[in-house]
Amino acid sequence: MPTPRPRDAVTDWLAALAAPTPAPAGGAAAAMAGALGASLVQMVAGLTGARERYVAVHQEAADALARARQLGDTMLALASRDAEAFDGFTRALALPAGTGEERKAREQAKADALRTGAVIQLELLTHLGEAAELAEAMAQRGMASALGDAATAAFLAAAGARSAYWAVRSNLHKATDRHSAERTVAESRDRLERIEGVERRVRQLLAQRIP
Repeated sequence: MPTPRPRDAVTDWLAALAAPTPAPAGGAAAAMAGALGASLVQMVAGLTGARERYVAVHQEAADALARARQLGDTMLALASRDAEAFDGFTRALALPAGTGEERKAREQAKADALRTGAVIQLELLTHLGEAAELAEAMAQRGMASALGDAATAAFLAAAGARSAYWAVRSNLHKATDRHSAERTVAESRDRLERIEGVERRVRQLLAQRIP
């Protein structure tokens, strides 16, 4: 059977990421990785719910499928929001800087765009954490032959989370409000550590079941 042609939306996103433009870039790609992972959770949950052998977890699988669908949609929307934020940063770079007032306005516009990008990535970390935990649940109790797919979902969430964490740090490392910036970075670190904990447990599960 021939490989199906990717949907135009996926092709368009890949082309946009590949283009030599500032946005969309890493932040959008991290969100897309999370959306891909959420789609895999849906797949494993759907397969689990269709097997009588897993009747004890049918409700959990149905709940996981519904929530993963919501998370995937949300993370795709965050990919677009991230691209818009860095379009704003590009526009800020193009502002005039001939006078002191113009330079001040330009720097403020740049800082605002970077802060917006950081907030988006912090929000993404929350959704990635939930997607990773759903993936872990399906890895533990979902259809055994789909363990690798559930694990891939967790790994995608973790990869997106590492990217999101460093994006937060990068966006805020020159922020003038250091207290707020440090609080946001600390929050992002906590969320990343939670997701990496899930990733470690999933790797241990794989090692147990696939010696």
